[in-house]
Amino acid sequence: MRRIFLALILSLFAAFSTAAPINSGDYGGLLIGVDQQGTLTGYFESSTKNGQFSCIFFVSGKIGAPMVHVDTWFPADRDPKEVIAGTIEADAETGGNAIRVALKEEHGGCWNVQHFASEPASFRLTEVGTWQAIRVVSAKKAYFYEDSMGARPRKAYVVQGNALRVFEQQSGRVRVEYVSPENKRTRGWISERDLYSAQSPATK
Repeated sequence: MRRIFLALILSLFAAFSTAAPINSGDYGGLLIGVDQQGTLTGYFESSTKNGQFSCIFFVSGKIGAPMVHVDTWFPADRDPKEVIAGTIEADAETGGNAIRVALKEEHGGCWNVQHFASEPASFRLTEVGTWQAIRVVSAKKAYFYEDSMGARPRKAYVVQGNALRVFEQQSGRVRVEYVSPENKRTRGWISERDLYSAQSPATK
């Protein structure tokens, strides 16, 4: 009996140690950021070709093997009742180059765009990321600064709903990169007060 128990423990350890990691990156439109403490943040936005239906939600969780339990919600909505739980799991067969996302139910509009509840949605890595987090702009306009202490903003700005890749945080500002739909990249510092909270509304 003891040998069986030890064998079970070893097999579980092997499964956890060989599980593919989930890393920061752009997974075909699903942005994922993972910091050094293992906090995962993400953002998904997609719509039908005619723009009639859209699927938008923010993701937050803590890395764990073999899957991450996450909360998802519309960035501007702080109602805990609107939070939908789910999981993100790395596809070990791809060496971590793909992930699967499963939610307990669909967010509004998602059924017409991308299913997450009836079966896991798969996303393949298209860009390896060095960023630590994903945040979403809450201000109507959020201007870029050259550094974390600069007093004069640049002409460049992002608008409400834009997703940002965050590299570091200093003095109430975050160093970010914004990639436009045309793949134009803008980098600089933005005030953190111009961003939606990354903390789940379900967190007490």
